[in-house]
Amino acid sequence: MKKVLLLLILPVLAVAAASCSKNSGSDDLPEPTITGITTDYEGKAVAGKPVQLSGTNFSSKLSDVKVLMGVGLDSKSLEVTEATETKIVFIAPQTDRTQAKIRVSIKGKESLSVILEFTKEPEPWDDTPSIVLEGAKTVKIREGVEWTTFHGMWEGQIRNINILRTTLNEHNRLGIYYNYSDDNLMDLDQKCEYLDALVGTNGPMACCHFVRVNGEVKRNARENDPSEYFVYNCALTIDDNVPSIVKVKDNFDAAALPNKTVGAGGPLLVYEGVIQEYKEDYTADFLKTTHPRTAIGISRDHKTFVQVAIDGRWDRSTADERAIGMETPLLAKFMKGMGCYYAMNMDGGGGTAMWVYGQGNSRNIVNHVCENRWDWNGTKLRATGNAIYIVSDLK
Repeated sequence: MKKVLLLLILPVLAVAAASCSKNSGSDDLPEPTITGITTDYEGKAVAGKPVQLSGTNFSSKLSDVKVLMGVGLDSKSLEVTEATETKIVFIAPQTDRTQAKIRVSIKGKESLSVILEFTKEPEPWDDTPSIVLEGAKTVKIREGVEWTTFHGMWEGQIRNINILRTTLNEHNRLGIYYNYSDDNLMDLDQKCEYLDALVGTNGPMACCHFVRVNGEVKRNARENDPSEYFVYNCALTIDDNVPSIVKVKDNFDAAALPNKTVGAGGPLLVYEGVIQEYKEDYTADFLKTTHPRTAIGISRDHKTFVQVAIDGRWDRSTADERAIGMETPLLAKFMKGMGCYYAMNMDGGGGTAMWVYGQGNSRNIVNHVCENRWDWNGTKLRATGNAIYIVSDLK
């Protein structure tokens, strides 16, 4: 009799266990977690445009995935277009709000809410310079390469500004040259002569910024290096003559970039057409004070490369030999006004120099380098570690 009872009871237990397992399946799922939001508009959503959520414990089955906005009766499900275990793409809804709470639901398991900010789509970008420098002179150096020089009043001060604008193509090619050894340290003129360059400016600080040229590390990021404190939050990258400016958090982040040529530096001036703001620890005299400045910029299509040298530390009594320099925020405004969709600061001060083949003084220097101090037209140059240059087979 006991054996019969056992046979009757065991199937019932098996069914109960299976039922328990089935009911607890969704409860056993790990909770999804949102770790990041990516859009084409500085992390803000534009109605009708895609928004990407990064995270963990998502699902690659669209039917399992919901993106919810709002809470309670105001909650609504948004259109999901792509899903993997670590990424969800949805379409931002039309809303009058400036921000809203969103969360991810995977088979009923919900993540914690995160704040999604909304913005209007920016006006169409135009690479044409919006700043007009009255009295500036422009010289065509070669096909696709122009040099503009200006000495006069801009933003209430006398400035001396030189601008190079290069169309990058099969003739005009961009590069970084690194040379920072004690036995062979060259100034910009010597570098450009050695490279047979057409034009060039100084680059990022060689003493403290990561540099890789054509796959070879020239200046590495080093732990506990006292020179690592200099401002850097971006890097110029070059692959197959296509430049970009990317955000980085430090030299080590720059070293992790996959690009063949990388020059870290900073601060970032313009990114995706937006003038960048700086954290409080970036607002030291280095940024707030007028100094000689060097900057580079790139058009939205990455085909136009802009190099700028701003002279400073010239406080002569005669206006013809005066140049105030610029603060970094004003430099950012200037670079955007030159049509730069991306722009970053380079080494400045006494290192600021611009070299143009066949122009300027006896050493092809077209700006007034403050290293000369008492001689407005002096030819003395600081020996800097990096040069950013253009070579051309049309030279």
